[in-house]
Amino acid sequence: MSHIIRKDGRYVYRRRFPADVVGIVGRSEFRKALGTADRTEAVKLARRVSVEFDRICDEALRGKSDGSAQPASEQRSPAQDAAAILSQLQAVVEQAQRSAIEAVHPAQRVSATWRSELAWRKEALQAIADGSHPGAQDYNPLEAMAALRALERLERGEVPRSPAQVVEAVALTEQPIRSSAGRTTAKQFADALDGYCSRVSSGRGTIIRRLAAQVLTWPATPDEQVQRILSYAEQKLAAGGKATSVHTQAAGLITVLREMPGWEGVKLPRNDATARAVRKGGQLQRDARDAMPVAVVRKVLAKLDERSDKVNTVAARLLVTYGLRPLELMQEGPEALRERTDIFDKTELVFEAGLSGAKNSASRRSLPVHADDVPLFKLVLNARGKEGEATARARIRRLSAAVRKILEDEPGNMTLYSLRHTCADLLRAAGATKEEVGGVLGHTASGSKATSVYGGKAELDRPRELLARVRERLDREPGSSTPPA
Repeated sequence: MSHIIRKDGRYVYRRRFPADVVGIVGRSEFRKALGTADRTEAVKLARRVSVEFDRICDEALRGKSDGSAQPASEQRSPAQDAAAILSQLQAVVEQAQRSAIEAVHPAQRVSATWRSELAWRKEALQAIADGSHPGAQDYNPLEAMAALRALERLERGEVPRSPAQVVEAVALTEQPIRSSAGRTTAKQFADALDGYCSRVSSGRGTIIRRLAAQVLTWPATPDEQVQRILSYAEQKLAAGGKATSVHTQAAGLITVLREMPGWEGVKLPRNDATARAVRKGGQLQRDARDAMPVAVVRKVLAKLDERSDKVNTVAARLLVTYGLRPLELMQEGPEALRERTDIFDKTELVFEAGLSGAKNSASRRSLPVHADDVPLFKLVLNARGKEGEATARARIRRLSAAVRKILEDEPGNMTLYSLRHTCADLLRAAGATKEEVGGVLGHTASGSKATSVYGGKAELDRPRELLARVRERLDREPGSSTPPA
């Protein structure tokens, strides 16, 4: 019997306390959410929770429960002497032997299943002993190892040893016990987090640091941290949080965890219901970024112009012409427009994108500015200089809302960010390769951590040519012929 029930689509471990335990703990049953909607996974987790159930019963019968079944880490004093620990180990061994014998008794189990019963009990105890159990920090690994050795003797059909003999055997053969085996410390994570934050914007780094402090607990194993991320995501979704936002937060935490040695393969489980909801949020995020047809771009620019908001109209025009992220443009000041000298001593005016609003260092790039667009850049960048960063962010929100209002009757999922995707399509139409599109947009090349090929001091002849073709296609009258790429 796995003692699991399904409630609201997810599984819960539910088990009645024995009659002699009920009067001590003050409740008739034990319940614990397993955090999954997959039955196979729930059964596996239930086996581990059963060890916790047995411990609560044991401590209650030994007169050590106060009615709340607190974890062992909260009930013990660090100053316990060796005699107290030995006495407690003996009680643990007695409980393990008694529980196992009852489990495999013919009246309780058929002969075909008693070995599997012992197998999962041993698996859970071993997980506690080596530190890979989700609640291992709440238990003494010596106790788990002593109970494990007692079960192994039962499985071999040997007469149970006295608890003292089992404890002595463990002390002789299992030292040193590694209570934190396979677990990564807070210091190791802090080093990885510092490395991540050094490569992203200060705003992004601050968000991830705050999120990590809120969600993650150390020391821990990869599985433990994944469960914490899932629990956080489940709470956010249940509270009405947007699936797209929850996906961004979960993905950010997973990205940082992968920075640590040995954690490169950490990921959300495939069959977990919460993980599926998080991944769906990522899909919604991608679906919300359809490219905007050129005719619709013209409509948006015209409608914005009617609002007599010159800065917003110009900003939208620059976003689609240069493939900029809204933050990359409207969060910068006049200093982002500067002269640049390449490796051949050729000087030209460029917009340095991705200085403070970039996602990471790969976003930083120099974009050659067309002569006709110089006053447009100055208008937007000077507005940011006068307004300050907070007001600039408010302007982005207003512009996004205005574009959304204009597009409400248009089919598809288009937003202000769609202007950037329109530029990507226009670059491809102009003959740009995948790498050239990524260079203009500030994407890291696939499989590489190198910064954009258009950063540094490289010549800008090719991106200038491609961006000129984008301008030409945006300005071309509807129905005119398409020039060769």
